[in-house]
Amino acid sequence: MRTAALEAPRRFAVVSRPLPVAGPGEVLIRTAATAVCHTDLGIYTGEHPGLRYPVVLGHESTGTIETAGDGVTGFKPGDPVIINPIISCGHCDSCRRNAPHLCRNAGLFGREVDGSLSEFVCLPVRYVHALPEQMSLADATLIETLATVRHAQERLGIAKGESVVVLGMGTTGLLHARLASLRGANPVIAISRSQWKLDMATRMGAHHALATGAEKAVNEVQRLTGGDGADVVIDTVGGDATLKAGIDMLRPGGRLSPYAVSHACCPTFSTFPLYFKEISIIGSRALGPADMEPSIALVASGNIDVAGFVSATYPLAKTAEAFEEYERNPGRVLRIVIDGRTD
Repeated sequence: MRTAALEAPRRFAVVSRPLPVAGPGEVLIRTAATAVCHTDLGIYTGEHPGLRYPVVLGHESTGTIETAGDGVTGFKPGDPVIINPIISCGHCDSCRRNAPHLCRNAGLFGREVDGSLSEFVCLPVRYVHALPEQMSLADATLIETLATVRHAQERLGIAKGESVVVLGMGTTGLLHARLASLRGANPVIAISRSQWKLDMATRMGAHHALATGAEKAVNEVQRLTGGDGADVVIDTVGGDATLKAGIDMLRPGGRLSPYAVSHACCPTFSTFPLYFKEISIIGSRALGPADMEPSIALVASGNIDVAGFVSATYPLAKTAEAFEEYERNPGRVLRIVIDGRTD
């Protein structure tokens, strides 16, 4: 089979590897589509210290069952599936608490474990979820991202009638705005410097769209919430400025989700607002075992439309070109998809 291996930062090679064989409890999947996200871009550019090369990227992926190993039930060849990329050990204290996404020995499919930028992948069946027959496998790659959004909002406990601000209207920000709207949040306030993304947010249910940076939107958020401040702020951008602005936007007793993953320190951060406004900062990591099936149902029902998120599609043989395009134009891309074709 053909595999796109990242041999060093910004250096892909399409190589030949042996076709894996599904063992007991495993399935062999013919890869249909892999979406490239910001995490992949960071791995590509070398921002993940300690990464061992070569590595096969790809964790937002769909495909069809090729073969099933002994003991596998519920799947047959040709069935469309999506992969849960959070690989866990199954025996640490987090796994025993049914929190495998917090596994002490966890790895990400496509980082610590070779991922889906390959014609075939082999995984234990517990990481595989069935998809409806009629669903586009390219569009369905967004379901994994939606599951991480759902996980964050479940932890936030967004209630009907609460005001929710979403900072940043990339893929995750758009999905946060849509899911908050479905939960009955009102108003949902979308903030981005990109008008085309704000237009998309409005179509997805945001009540207000502010074309500005987060730090300049604080007063308008206060006005739109009747002077109270927001119940919830979700930061999909990350960094010093959005953290401070998000805290400033919150009402006393509000909740902040620092959803964006960032290793950067925030030198202007002070704990005083946490004390004075009694703010809760609620983290979320990836997705839990209960998040994937409801996310599939949200897309299958049409409540969340993931069509239109794919900005471009490349064959596996042109993986390098796909990543080069993403790095050149990250602000113009929601998702690039690499399909299982080699040319």
